[in-house]
Amino acid sequence: MTCVLHVALNPVTGPWSVMRDLAAAQAKTGMYGAVGLGVIHSRKWPAIYDAELRDSGLVFFKAGTLETFGTAQFVWQRIQKPPVGNWARELARQSGCGRVIVHFHNAWRSGVFLPLHPAPACPACCVATFHGVNTQLNSRPLRRWLHRGMAARLTRHGARLTSVDRSNLPLAEKIFGLNPALFTTIPNGVADDPESKGAVWSGEGEFTVGHIGSIMGHKGWRLAADAVLRLRAEGLKIRLVIAGAGPQEEQARQLAKDSRGAVEFPGHVHQPRRNLLPRLHALSVMSTVEGLPMTIIEAMAAGVPVVATAVGGIPEAVVDGETGFLIPRDVEELAMKLRRFYASPELWRAMSCRARDRFERQFEISRIVKQYDAVYGRDKNECPSFSR
Repeated sequence: MTCVLHVALNPVTGPWSVMRDLAAAQAKTGMYGAVGLGVIHSRKWPAIYDAELRDSGLVFFKAGTLETFGTAQFVWQRIQKPPVGNWARELARQSGCGRVIVHFHNAWRSGVFLPLHPAPACPACCVATFHGVNTQLNSRPLRRWLHRGMAARLTRHGARLTSVDRSNLPLAEKIFGLNPALFTTIPNGVADDPESKGAVWSGEGEFTVGHIGSIMGHKGWRLAADAVLRLRAEGLKIRLVIAGAGPQEEQARQLAKDSRGAVEFPGHVHQPRRNLLPRLHALSVMSTVEGLPMTIIEAMAAGVPVVATAVGGIPEAVVDGETGFLIPRDVEELAMKLRRFYASPELWRAMSCRARDRFERQFEISRIVKQYDAVYGRDKNECPSFSR
């Protein structure tokens, strides 16, 4: 029997929700002897994530780490000997499993955890999922050298590599020297949840647009606000909800105060799929850089059409003109698409149905579980133990 341990250092937003939801879905299938979560985190790791970890119903492990900036925290793992090997050994012991999969969610940086010390007594395989690639490393030679070394450890120790979208592969090759043929592309997924269905647009009442994610410039929250305020000035009954946290959240809060009800800023929203998406008619994702955002998958599951920039893995989820719109990062372009939804409930309804259908065919979590199982199950008798 096989057990699975999902591990990450300071996982937040997308990576945290991916590993949490994937682990829960895997446990629910009964395919594995045990499924656990392991988190190494600093004191700044949000308390809400810690509560979700404790409430997951899964076996979980925790360890602290140095309070410093991101790269240094990963380099520190080469000095402090992270407890991942002990966690894998304990999960296998508790479950009586003869094989353990250690599934990392820190992309190329996961290499700092290898080899596992101590190695589990049973055969162990490692999988590392790339949720995105930091292209800014190209302009930072020293950091790129450090991160390239982390990536090299993955291949040196036989890790199996997955990516949530195909756009990561050429970037991983260019920045880290990783052969795209080493990767299996498996998208993010979410469980179907009838309680998270989005609002229906009939042409009556107020049309509500959402921005869900980090409140920082490259995520496009201000662009969404400018588009909605422009439409509001035209007399459209439309409003924007900006949900999230980040370095520009005070600016978002002030904008909401000055908008006379056109913009709402609730800050971080716990479980936005249940607590926010049911209020929305459209989701705006005006990012300059992305992987495959979980907010888009959740919106599709809720039947909420998406208007987004065609960056990263977004075009692998949003089909332009069918399930939503892919547009340049421009206020007028965004306003134009939102105006079309507002003026045509029939168009909105057709895209809502297609988005929901695409979710069921491609991103429902049971499909993702099967794809990861295929990665876990390859060459069962040839798994490296990572003890060397």
